[in-house]
Amino acid sequence: MKIQYHIALLVLIISCGQGPKTDKEPEIETQGAVEIIETALDTLPKSVHLDFGEVIANSQTKKLPHIEDTNFDSFIDEDDYDEVDAEALKLNQIYPDFNSEGHNYRAITIYKIPVNTNFHTIVTTIQHGDNEMETIIINYDTEGNIIDHKQVAFDEIAEGMSRSVSRISESKLTVNKIFWGNTKEVEEIEYEIRGNGTIEKVSVKKLNDSFKNFALINGVLTDLNLDWVQTKTDLISTLEHPDNPNESIVVIPEVVDEGEQYFDLNSHIVIADNRSGKIMNKYFESQQSNQWVSDAVELREIIIDTALYPITEEIKAFGIHVNYYGMSRVNPYSNKTLAIFVKSGDSLKKVLHNYSVMNYGGEWDGDCNGEFVHEGKTLVTGTKKSNGYYDILVNNKITKTKNFTDKNGECQSNETVERKEMTLKFNGSTYAEHDSEAILFSEYHPEKLEGIHIDRFDVDHAYQLEAFKIAAGNYKPEDGRTVAPDTETDWGDRLLMLDASNKTVYQSKGVGDLYLFEPHFYKSSASDKVIIICQMAFEYPFGGEAFILENGTLKQIGTLDMEGGDEEKYLTEIVEINEIDDTIIFALKSDEVILKPGSEDTLKTNKNVIYVYQNNELALKTN
Repeated sequence: MKIQYHIALLVLIISCGQGPKTDKEPEIETQGAVEIIETALDTLPKSVHLDFGEVIANSQTKKLPHIEDTNFDSFIDEDDYDEVDAEALKLNQIYPDFNSEGHNYRAITIYKIPVNTNFHTIVTTIQHGDNEMETIIINYDTEGNIIDHKQVAFDEIAEGMSRSVSRISESKLTVNKIFWGNTKEVEEIEYEIRGNGTIEKVSVKKLNDSFKNFALINGVLTDLNLDWVQTKTDLISTLEHPDNPNESIVVIPEVVDEGEQYFDLNSHIVIADNRSGKIMNKYFESQQSNQWVSDAVELREIIIDTALYPITEEIKAFGIHVNYYGMSRVNPYSNKTLAIFVKSGDSLKKVLHNYSVMNYGGEWDGDCNGEFVHEGKTLVTGTKKSNGYYDILVNNKITKTKNFTDKNGECQSNETVERKEMTLKFNGSTYAEHDSEAILFSEYHPEKLEGIHIDRFDVDHAYQLEAFKIAAGNYKPEDGRTVAPDTETDWGDRLLMLDASNKTVYQSKGVGDLYLFEPHFYKSSASDKVIIICQMAFEYPFGGEAFILENGTLKQIGTLDMEGGDEEKYLTEIVEINEIDDTIIFALKSDEVILKPGSEDTLKTNKNVIYVYQNNELALKTN
């Protein structure tokens, strides 16, 4: 129902020929009253013109954010047209030929939007001839003078190849210019609506160039009955399904509310067919519960996890990370959450709800003094089940940092690191966190053996370990030749285990000729296992070979291909080992970690880099 004039104004116009100026918002009338107004206004002579204040006072108000997509299909017949006072709106300043004969301009709709109290904002649609229709946003000062304007919608029916739509927000205008040629093209233009009423262009990008899988996303949007302009395009995320190359995971954030430095988003998470773009499985959650809100804490990234989470023998779940960042300098804050989804018929089921896997915060004086806490969690699928789904083991590295000024005025820092183990257990509908008791392994030093002799074997290190002897060294070549038990692919330093009669009952695979291959031993009073890590080095350390001795059997479990960022402290000096539910976790007590030292030397911040030994496999996990 179009409310075009106020009742009081109507009475004054009929009696006096002109209505009063007022900035007062029109009261909401009943439906019957509105119908009476419209009928009476239809009898007004076309020569009656309103001043600007009256136009503002009696224009319909629409809420923000507003999607403006007016087009020829918006009008069935001329009864859908408003009587818009082009003279009061000064449209001839925007269209110099507006009143010229033969140009056929006509303003056919009008409404106002509450962008800013410093100025008035009107949106009006102009039909130009029979084939073109344009909608513009106009900012006016309090006297009715035009400050700035921009096109917010466009439609043409001559060729039918182009159209414009927009999203109008409190301080932002997003315009999509759409062109249909051989393929669909969408140009996104973002404007800032400033406090003085000017509208300044901020960015321009072609979405069909920005997204390599534009067609796939476009198909998903069509299936969801959404336009590109309804979405936060810089947060759209896609990933080929790690378990099915014919499908992709697509995340569509739909804008629900938006203003200066804030927005609220609905979540659309789907699995789509790569060729057709058809949605195979989908999940929706509103901004009221999904936590996809950006305000003082900015929602900056939505990322699909490349790793899968096996939650049963047959089902692998996928994850969505959302990253948040605080804007305060003296109270820094950042957070990353993880949600996990599984297929359920043609839908998706959320089985882990926005679980915090990284959290950083603190307070300082902006110069030196302050305290900070960083928590980084790494998730590992366990071996036990709750309500049919595998438990998820959580290793949380908690780093506390205190900065202070010493007596010389220098800024110093103290750091402590602790680890906490938790378990996520499925309760029938979602995973919930439970405290867990981990078995901690500490380094100990078994008795060293001197003068031990092993035929043709150079012993560098030997130890008495329970009823066994453990020796590290290498087999001697004969006349410079590699001979058994060495081979061309299995030679050099290795670990041997001998029984009480000095018979070799185990020998590991050779690792080549190293400067250092030294065993270090770790055990716990709560476990029968003994873990051995042989530190490897040339002139620099490059990880360790790990073994487990249990029930009289020694087993090589793999290479811990990492070192701390400080070359003065070897892996075996800073390693932390714990066990939870038959899963052994190797972590480093260091701020930085070097992955594949000696080959790739990848240096990264040690938020929580771990190796996990489970089901006879050793795997690297990173947060």
